[in-house]
Amino acid sequence: MATIIDVAKLAGVGIGSVSRVINGKDSVSDKTKLKVNKAIKALNYKPNQSARSLVSKKFNTIGIWGTELAGTFNSQTLRVIDHELITHEKHCLVTNGDISNLENPREAIDSVNDLIRKGCDGIIFWGTDITHFDIAYVEKYFPNIVLLNNRIEKFDQKCFYFNHYKAGYIAGQHLVDNGHKSIACITGDFQTEDGRKRHEGFLDSMKDNNITVPSEFIIEGDYSFIKGQEGVMALLKRNLDFTALFCGNDQSAMSAIATLTSNGFNVPDDISIVGYDDNDIAPFTSPPLSTIRVPFDDMALAAVRYLLNTCYDLQLSVEHNFPVELIERKSVRNLT
Repeated sequence: MATIIDVAKLAGVGIGSVSRVINGKDSVSDKTKLKVNKAIKALNYKPNQSARSLVSKKFNTIGIWGTELAGTFNSQTLRVIDHELITHEKHCLVTNGDISNLENPREAIDSVNDLIRKGCDGIIFWGTDITHFDIAYVEKYFPNIVLLNNRIEKFDQKCFYFNHYKAGYIAGQHLVDNGHKSIACITGDFQTEDGRKRHEGFLDSMKDNNITVPSEFIIEGDYSFIKGQEGVMALLKRNLDFTALFCGNDQSAMSAIATLTSNGFNVPDDISIVGYDDNDIAPFTSPPLSTIRVPFDDMALAAVRYLLNTCYDLQLSVEHNFPVELIERKSVRNLT
């Protein structure tokens, strides 16, 4: 089914121009009207209420397209977004952007189009699982978008992100500063850019301190509890002599602590652990988890405020600087 974005692309005009033609506005040239009407006919496009409302922007709804919407950490962030929208009498419409059909290259675009059809004045793209090409395609014809935890340099002001590389570096440096030289790692998801970046930062912190991390000391994870458990078991079965472990997120770090404890190890006396995220549960693990605090809620608030300003002519303050920080608790032993 053709969408208003498809009509705009075929006609070579902006989505606003298509909407004005559909709504019979006088502010469109005859040339533009002709191009749009030809595109509508060629695509057999059927305007719906969503298309008719795009100029007036009276949906009062912001859409969220994402594949990072599971888990307590992201549930809290979603509440931050929803609360800010409610404060300004706007609504939230969420779609799960998980791409399941690899044979359909338009699946991501189709799910975005579905949000637009349902009536969204703006869209938050959450995460890195949609390609930059697809985002740029949408942005050209539906410019009211922001990126959360992702960056495209072409429209940097619409991007809200922090330095995953620096965060990974800080985590590794913290272990080195505490005297650790034999360090293992359960990574984040290498299918995502942020997972790769935090790992690169960690490895560079090792390199800058002349510490080698052999490949058998690295277990590729996916941010889940089960991968944390499996990662620790794989390291133990290899009979590796390591005194510290960096985990790509707090969930895998928590399950790593539990798995080490159930196998007779003491954290941090035998093995120290650093996590990543500063999950709400991190202070309540045993021992309390040292981790990297990432300003995800601050980013989400800034992103939704940017859209509120753009879509509804508000004048909310918008921040673009989101520093990361190390939170020291009790899961790292100082060997010096």
